[in-house]
Amino acid sequence: MKADAANSPTGGMGSLERAMLTAEIHDLYDGQGDGDRLLAAFRAAALYVPLAGSEPVCSVETDGVQWLYAFTSTTELERFARGRAEAGTDPGWASGRIRYWTVLGSRLLGVAVPAAVTETRTPTGVAVDAGGIRPLLMPPVSGVVPDQAAVDLLDMDLDRDRT
Repeated sequence: MKADAANSPTGGMGSLERAMLTAEIHDLYDGQGDGDRLLAAFRAAALYVPLAGSEPVCSVETDGVQWLYAFTSTTELERFARGRAEAGTDPGWASGRIRYWTVLGSRLLGVAVPAAVTETRTPTGVAVDAGGIRPLLMPPVSGVVPDQAAVDLLDMDLDRDRT
């Protein structure tokens, strides 16, 4: 498997920020995590977002939530793609070539998530390093995604309308 950049709007930035995000994820798994630091590190990191054929980004829907995939390294992305190709779930990657965008976490949460919600009408979050040793979910809740895409605020608005 070989990951090929489709573009790089981050201009090569982000390796230090990715390392900081990886450290925050490790801290979380070690019981020393801090949600604010983790979210700040995610927003600052330039992540690898795989493309999926005709779809703008690779995603999966589980239990009524769509998850956009993002990876902290091309190694994690290639491991994920290899597993999907071997399982036959992403035959487009069977060629061994994975195209991806490099996107800041802040753009994923602030732009890609609301766009996905608008298009699919499905709550959307970000799955980081899916299939890896230390995966992370950035759920579609207030404080993580913009308010118009946060399921907890949508539920509150629905409750207000009933009373």
